Amino acid sequence: MSEPMPQIATPISLQARGVSKSFASGKVQSTVLHDLTLDIRAGELTLISGPSGCGKSTLLAILSGLQRPDGGQVIALGEDLGELDLRALERFRLLHTGFVFQGFNLFPALNAREQVELPLSYLGLAPAEARRRAMASLEEVGLGPRMTLRPSELSGGEKQRVAIARALAKRPDLLFADEPTSALDAANGQIVIDILHRIARNHGTTVLCVSHDPRLVGHADRVLAMEDGRILSDRVPSPTSTPASGIEEPQA
Repeated sequence: MSEPMPQIATPISLQARGVSKSFASGKVQSTVLHDLTLDIRAGELTLISGPSGCGKSTLLAILSGLQRPDGGQVIALGEDLGELDLRALERFRLLHTGFVFQGFNLFPALNAREQVELPLSYLGLAPAEARRRAMASLEEVGLGPRMTLRPSELSGGEKQRVAIARALAKRPDLLFADEPTSALDAANGQIVIDILHRIARNHGTTVLCVSHDPRLVGHADRVLAMEDGRILSDRVPSPTSTPASGIEEPQA
């Protein structure tokens, strides 16, 4: 009999060790994160869920290097972010991270392709390569036919897909999404979370998403439930039906 194939462990790409964070309002000190420790694996969509104000967006900002913790350590792709100076941290984010926000953050005067091309220029890509990557990323999120349209000509769901394509075109190792579906209806929210899930699976990207939207729970590989700055549970949700490989447009 042949020997069974050995199981290859998914690499841990993001670690937090004893992370804490507080904010001051006048003389009042409020602790937002309490000594959090966790590991996030590559190739998975990890959802941090919880009510508004529980600290999940602060945790995302610290794990992505946008904020410094008051205590503890964040290790991303083997780099201790606390040991990087501001310039090195900005360089790390440029080369290795992508961001998707609730508000899309698109430029009104640029069409979808130009929105995606813009950050690629900071990577030093030639214009032809930047355009090729932008077009490929927009095709991947189902917006190939609409890449010449400006934000005013796109729906909310399409704007968020442009934002995802903009992050994807950088080929990030780490993709952070902060409430990416909260401004969308159910159909468009479903499309967005399916795209994020496919990015994790197909590209081996670490996708970390924070949301209080209960619709997302069944579509994540792993769900961390937060409350009052602490992680209350860490679980793998029950499997849902596999999303289609294509992008289906919601009905108007």
